[in-house]
Amino acid sequence: MVFFGVSMNKWTVNRAWSLVALGLGLLSQATAQAQSWERLVAPGLTYRMEVDLGLPRVIHALRYTPGVGNISSRPELAGGAVFVPDDATKGREAVTATMARTEALAGINADFFPWTGDPLGAMVRNGEIISTPYKGRSVFAWGNKYSFSGVVEARGFFTDGITRINLQGVNEECLTNSAVLFTSAAGMAVAKEASLHAVLEPTGPLQMGKKVTAKIRELVPGVNRVAVEQGTMVLTAHGDQAALLSQIGRGGNVEFQVDFTGLDAAKTTHIIAGGPLLVSNGKLNVNNVAEKFSADFTTKRHPRTAIGATKEGDIWLVVIDGRQLMSRGATLEEVGLIMQRLGCVHAINLDGGGSSTLALTGMVVNRPSDGTERPVSNGVFLFGELPAQPVDANLVIKGVPRLNQGESATFAVINSRGERLPQRDVIWSAQGAAWIDQAGVLRAHANGKATITAWVSGVKVSVEITVDAVAPTPPANSGGGRN
Repeated sequence: MVFFGVSMNKWTVNRAWSLVALGLGLLSQATAQAQSWERLVAPGLTYRMEVDLGLPRVIHALRYTPGVGNISSRPELAGGAVFVPDDATKGREAVTATMARTEALAGINADFFPWTGDPLGAMVRNGEIISTPYKGRSVFAWGNKYSFSGVVEARGFFTDGITRINLQGVNEECLTNSAVLFTSAAGMAVAKEASLHAVLEPTGPLQMGKKVTAKIRELVPGVNRVAVEQGTMVLTAHGDQAALLSQIGRGGNVEFQVDFTGLDAAKTTHIIAGGPLLVSNGKLNVNNVAEKFSADFTTKRHPRTAIGATKEGDIWLVVIDGRQLMSRGATLEEVGLIMQRLGCVHAINLDGGGSSTLALTGMVVNRPSDGTERPVSNGVFLFGELPAQPVDANLVIKGVPRLNQGESATFAVINSRGERLPQRDVIWSAQGAAWIDQAGVLRAHANGKATITAWVSGVKVSVEITVDAVAPTPPANSGGGRN
């Protein structure tokens, strides 16, 4: 065994974080091939890893307990806005990039997204409507002692008291003969064709079931895009709807409202969308047919992301690795059963595949199937501070510098006094040619480089090792002569 000296990167400058360990460390070992670990990241936030070498399957999860410690949760938009039309990813960004920008402690990816980059379904953040539901698709809603999973609908209108315009959506591309309301969260009002845009000065934010009054500041005709400044909104209308908007005119006083039905809006603080439904009122209820998800998507194993809540109010954020030798993924029914096993009485599936990402203070803990993070449209994030404790500035990772493909080795973190830290104090991650569990056991599965990262008290240390290919054994009769 050799020692690797590594530099230490703090998640936040001049702040000492601490990992508070669960005294139990290894929680269960059902068989020699199935293990699970839990690590208390901070009061109210726990990381859990499950490994089943028999399937094989690797599960990563965050459990957040509202009201415990200083941890809070909310959905966030990638890039800080719904639309960034000139950006290469249309405003999408990696989960760790959103975390860095918002100073989040942990998070996962969330909703599906079209080529325009906006979340496909509903999103409500701190009571403010960011996006309306995709017809027939499930959402997960939560608030103070409240959670819900299922299909919801939204209806909205815009009127001056005489002329009424029905809204087709909020912060989504305006299509032919449609009217869409854009808030400052959109960043830009976007229409498929040249449309009429009314720039509004509203009296307050757009919230579910609450009427907003506004003044029309100006009308902008014949363009596809109009910037939405902070403190303003824009109603974009095309075709027949534009003709109605022109009747209201410049300088008019208007009011508008968007109602969500199917949930208790008064108890809802946040909403995130995806689909299909997995668990409802404690019962497995995989709603793939009604929500129009294909058989391949449903019954084949893929990387998955899911969110759910227990009857006690804990929220689980779950990512299942897939499309890799160490983890094949899960079917939708298997995801539902996993969420049930974790105690969820409400749960939905979120965007999976290469989008599936779970990160902690900038460290990707799972192994995205693309090999790197995929830019996504939004995510669910946890915010707060870790308990401050003295941080050892001279941590190193102890382990072998190279392995052969198919071999395994145990790694450990050593402090400045040469002491091996208990594995319960460490959260491990590995990307590249090897993967690692929370006992520090690294398994090499491909030829190339592997980067191993250890997270201790909010500090990350990393090292790179080499995985060598194993030369194939030649056939018994390999002399080249004829028989």
